[in-house]
Amino acid sequence: METIAFALAILALISAWNMRARLSKLQDELASLRSVTPGANPPDATHAAQEIDLNRRFLARLAAGEALDPEQIREGRAWTDVSPRAGETMVADGVRLLDVRRADEVAAGVIPGAQWIPVDELPERVGELTRDQAPMLIYCAAGMRSAAACEYLTEQGFDGLWNLAGGFSSWSGPKGKLTS
Repeated sequence: METIAFALAILALISAWNMRARLSKLQDELASLRSVTPGANPPDATHAAQEIDLNRRFLARLAAGEALDPEQIREGRAWTDVSPRAGETMVADGVRLLDVRRADEVAAGVIPGAQWIPVDELPERVGELTRDQAPMLIYCAAGMRSAAACEYLTEQGFDGLWNLAGGFSSWSGPKGKLTS
């Protein structure tokens, strides 16, 4: 068991150093982009700043002892896919829920306790979401729109996001009606 823990610690350290090198490269790139046109913030600089922020968040999560999926780091994806079975456990433990389906889909039922914001309204309504960094399970009908919502919310500074793989159509846990 100690050997496994040691190996995981080594992997986390390697990942952290890799992230640190990537962060340094992005900071240099950002400085270079900003020096081209003083006072301007070109689109590439904005992208570089978002990448730097994401890498800092990855490093903070690693420093806090959180295990990150290597695929997340390679893809630059701060959110995690979760199986319906694991999602049921999360719901039982009181995770926040966000349903991003259309009104006609929500009429067929929701996971009890879910907040409903259709994915196309998310940019205008993101202020309705609590920014306390508590875990949030996001779902749609099949898992694609909720992945897009996770990506958008990551860009807005949210952490602790989980995408329900397979969406509501794969959900076998409790179902109810939207309450407000």
